[in-house]
Amino acid sequence: MPQPSSSNRMWGRFEHSMDDKARVIVPIRFREKLGEEFILTTGPGQQIRAYPIAAWEEYEEQLESRSVNDELNNDLIYLQRMFGSCEFVKPDREFRLTIARHLREWAGLREGETVIFIGNGSRVELWSRQNWETYMKDFTPERVGAARRALGMSDERSSLTPS
Repeated sequence: MPQPSSSNRMWGRFEHSMDDKARVIVPIRFREKLGEEFILTTGPGQQIRAYPIAAWEEYEEQLESRSVNDELNNDLIYLQRMFGSCEFVKPDREFRLTIARHLREWAGLREGETVIFIGNGSRVELWSRQNWETYMKDFTPERVGAARRALGMSDERSSLTPS
């Protein structure tokens, strides 16, 4: 997976309503880093992922470098589905982004409802409020501890763990 340089990382949470034309304003913090044109595609957990072109090209290189024998690899199949669902997009002069119907349907985004933008390093995730709240129910102290152990980090109790 591409590792963004510290100057290209995108972090933070922002909310904007989708208008009746399926447009949503791109948060100012992400505009420059995503660029004038970027990629939208499906992501796990019924979200949409937005990638800068450079990060997307790194994924393409990784996919193209794989052997034909890797076609049964679940990670590779996931990447292929992402490529098959992608859209090249350009926000308008007011930084509104029109989201394609198939992506809106995948993520459960509806006109007039809130879109939650989550900066996640090399990408931005777009979630419906309902899907985000469902996803966050699984974000428990136990899961955080397991993730820390999987990454080889200390298993010290964090502020997320109740005393």
